Amino acid sequence: MSSSMLFNVTTISYMLSTLLFLAFLATKNKSIGLSGTIAAGFGFIVQTTAIGLRWKESYDLGRGHAPLSNLFESVVFFAWTIILIFLIIDFKYKYRLSVFSWYPLLC
Repeated sequence: MSSSMLFNVTTISYMLSTLLFLAFLATKNKSIGLSGTIAAGFGFIVQTTAIGLRWKESYDLGRGHAPLSNLFESVVFFAWTIILIFLIIDFKYKYRLSVFSWYPLLC
């Protein structure tokens, strides 16, 4: 499996995660929110694999550089970092659930 195929799987996983989080916002069903987090986590694992595979492919071509040398690779790394930060905040602080407890006070 090539890195481009893995990036396609990652994109679909992140789209599914987004739709699940939008459904969570509409229904406030905790199992839907958990499903969104699981989909984001799966996408993160696949994206990490794709970045590693792209790095290996650069060594196979004789260039041997980290996958941060052009705009596409930089944006992929930035997206990977954003998801990593989200997952850390979600697992450490359970932010997804606590946001809605403050929502009535904001309105």
